[in-house]
Amino acid sequence: MTPNNQLARDSEVMTTYPLSLEQIKKYHEEGFVIVPRMFELSEIRPIQEILDVDPALGGSRTICTNRDGGNFQVSLWTELGNTLVGSIPRMARIVDAVEALISRECYHWHSKILSKHPGEGGVDWHQGYGSWYENGCLFPDLVTCTIALSANDRENGCLEVLRKSHLLGRLTRVGLNGMGSAGPEPQRLEKIMERLELVYCEMEPGDALFFHANTLHGSAGNQSKDRPRHLMHCTYNAADNAPFILENQEHHRYKKLTKVPDDFIKKACYSEVFNEKDFHPPETAENGRRNIFFNRREDYQ
Repeated sequence: MTPNNQLARDSEVMTTYPLSLEQIKKYHEEGFVIVPRMFELSEIRPIQEILDVDPALGGSRTICTNRDGGNFQVSLWTELGNTLVGSIPRMARIVDAVEALISRECYHWHSKILSKHPGEGGVDWHQGYGSWYENGCLFPDLVTCTIALSANDRENGCLEVLRKSHLLGRLTRVGLNGMGSAGPEPQRLEKIMERLELVYCEMEPGDALFFHANTLHGSAGNQSKDRPRHLMHCTYNAADNAPFILENQEHHRYKKLTKVPDDFIKKACYSEVFNEKDFHPPETAENGRRNIFFNRREDYQ
């Protein structure tokens, strides 16, 4: 199916939570915008309850390692079925927001649930487009919507961004300390951090953060005693920006995104929270831990 750059598709399914003009302006000026209470607690509670009793999400977790040897955990998926985790990335409130930010049709790139338990490590500074460029996307026209599934604060390692860093353009990625992770050249990053404001994206459960593919972001380790940090990333690409590299890219090719209405969760229209077919199989490096950029086909935040 040929991508349509107009926003007339799925016109019968429109969000009742549109972004304001002020929020859209802030995103373009600063590279991110936080939308409080985008989801009600009742809507994310089923996932919270699963994470409490099955933190490995049915064995789907990949253990990732940062440049200092610290670990955190990721479950990744690209296919969107009728489970709850397959339906959230299709919800009109997110899709319509992304399309308002890029001004044209989008499609689902990938989603993931990322957890840091007390004592686990952070994520090195990086740009999402650093790896998506290598996937073959010509333009940085990708947007990530991050949904807080638990309280996200400085103590438990909330996401951090550098305000206006998307204006830097794509930065060259280099290996970091031989640990397999990659990010901007350390000297360049040091100068960037001297110039740009670091923002701690503290969020309550149900808050959402939208950020640009070139926005520099990372996070510190979880220093709390008993509070895991859980969040869900839903990333979207512009329909006309599908990667030109086709090898090993079936999961990143354009597929028409069928939206579901904003009351989809409240009406319990999903089949179950998740099943084993939702997630990509866990991946490990030779030492049994996956490095953040061990496979450059994916990106972790």
